[in-house]
Amino acid sequence: MRICIAQTRIKAAAPEDNFAEIEKAIAHARSEQADLIIFPEMAVPGYFVGDGWERPAFIRKCEDFNRRIAALSGDTVLIFGSVASDPHARNEDGRLRKYNAAFIAQNGKLLENPCIGMPFWPKTLMPNYREFDDSRHFFDLRKLAAERQQNVQSLLKLLPLTLRNGKTLRLALGVCEDAWSDDYSLNPYELMSSHGEKPDLLVNISCSPFTLGKHERRKKLFAGLNKKFSCPVVYVNAVGSQNVGKTIFTFDGDSGIYNHSGFHGIAPAFKVATRTFDLQTVASEHTSSDSFSRSAELHAALEAGLTFVRDEWKLERTVIGVSGGIDSALSAVLHARVFGAQNVFCVNMPSRFNSQLTIGAAQKLAKNLGCSFASLSIEDSVKLTLNQLDDARQQGLPLPHKLNSLVAENIQARDRGSRILSATASALGAVFPCNANKSETTVGYSTLYGDHAGYLAPIADLWKSDVYELAQFYNKEIFSGEVIPAETLQVVPSAELSAEQDITKGKGDPLCYPYHDALFRLWVEEWNRFDFDSTLAAYDDGSLKNRLSAEAVQHLQRLFPSREEFVADLKRWWNAYTGMGAFKRVQAPPVLAITRRSFGFDHRECVGFPRQL
Repeated sequence: MRICIAQTRIKAAAPEDNFAEIEKAIAHARSEQADLIIFPEMAVPGYFVGDGWERPAFIRKCEDFNRRIAALSGDTVLIFGSVASDPHARNEDGRLRKYNAAFIAQNGKLLENPCIGMPFWPKTLMPNYREFDDSRHFFDLRKLAAERQQNVQSLLKLLPLTLRNGKTLRLALGVCEDAWSDDYSLNPYELMSSHGEKPDLLVNISCSPFTLGKHERRKKLFAGLNKKFSCPVVYVNAVGSQNVGKTIFTFDGDSGIYNHSGFHGIAPAFKVATRTFDLQTVASEHTSSDSFSRSAELHAALEAGLTFVRDEWKLERTVIGVSGGIDSALSAVLHARVFGAQNVFCVNMPSRFNSQLTIGAAQKLAKNLGCSFASLSIEDSVKLTLNQLDDARQQGLPLPHKLNSLVAENIQARDRGSRILSATASALGAVFPCNANKSETTVGYSTLYGDHAGYLAPIADLWKSDVYELAQFYNKEIFSGEVIPAETLQVVPSAELSAEQDITKGKGDPLCYPYHDALFRLWVEEWNRFDFDSTLAAYDDGSLKNRLSAEAVQHLQRLFPSREEFVADLKRWWNAYTGMGAFKRVQAPPVLAITRRSFGFDHRECVGFPRQL
């Protein structure tokens, strides 16, 4: 049997574009004599459509494309994901009933699911955690069974498919979460196989966002299904990016087949691909997929996600505020590789607090990348602002005679972002990114409307330690040379906004990144997340050290010789995380999601000013 994996790029709320990709893939697969063509989950409408699911006209348009796809099937069997509706029923919100469903088409029409009497196979398990919100919009098979007063098992059976060569295939078909059932009360694939028959093939169609390390988790999961059911498992995932407003999720594909000899990657990660293979000889035709290093995963995901954003938003040029520091250096590298160096313009904006070391490093970075460079001092414009504030005080505004350090620092940051970068980008028909990392974003260590501004925060899901790791990876593995200057990698991290941040005297940011990164991870990314009280309790009972890296523990012991010093630091950053940090995150640009918990739609929070400790 010849199977085609159609790893298509899916755009949210763009069924016309998605149908065009599906149509091309079908034509290609049929030219290669495919008996079965498998597309991802929600291949027609896209997955993260938000409350666009509440528009009946959009649902009808998608269902029209479902029928048009079926008309292309001929004697080939097509499996694809899309939205389905039941016009005679309502969701629990009173709206049109909708399903996240798999469709099967052959001989020009959609096949009927005999278990439910409708032409689709609904998703059984609905994820409702992290970025997923399925149960807000879709009815699932468990609810349908309860409504009909049937057990779920009666609605889940193997499907006998007759292929064009006359052979019959017993298919176990599930949609994404149906395979990730460990924490649910039932396993859909087990129920399908509980009627006295064994499947010949298990298929899972997904629209599964990338997160760091997910490739290995998938391999373990689907290899387990292959072993449990003693049949090949075909996994088909989407590629592309989908934006829920505050978070942009990248879909990595990573489609392939699992059999007795392991996982065979049929379609490359992050790439559109239509690949046909022979089920019986796949082991000899496709070698088992290799594992990526952590840095290689980060590199591939960031560049792919940024590429998808560039294409979908039709962007051509970017302006990067390069400080000579590590964050802006990595941002410049990413944009130069995705947009082309000729379309990236590096601007250094020094004040009297900037050292010649970082100014020189910024210029060297631009030269190494082949980007245009300009150095534009902010001294005069900052002085103008300070003079105008003095004028305002003399005219009666109750302004202090001397501004505190934080206000003076923020004036500089806003002058760079709101004035120079925005004006330069506008004049060039470009955009400019926010260069903040995840450590800074967690505690709001940034200036609203200054370095907090931008069209996208491409590295805001990378901890500071990740930024260094990835910068070194680029120099060593991608460039095979020192493109990001050694000065940038070695200098103490600093905003260089005051004399108290003088890098020539070893002064810099108030965060000890090796320690604070590990601490903040417990608050943000831990599955059962820590808060102030649990962090303090773990410190007191000695278990906090078990949650941190060896390097972080060393810094913990060095920084805080006493409990009082630890508690003072803990209070400072917990208050920042839950207070001003949250307030700033609401106003931040969209984050390109990489980790298991990115800010925005993946990290929903109460925004305000909670009681300060």
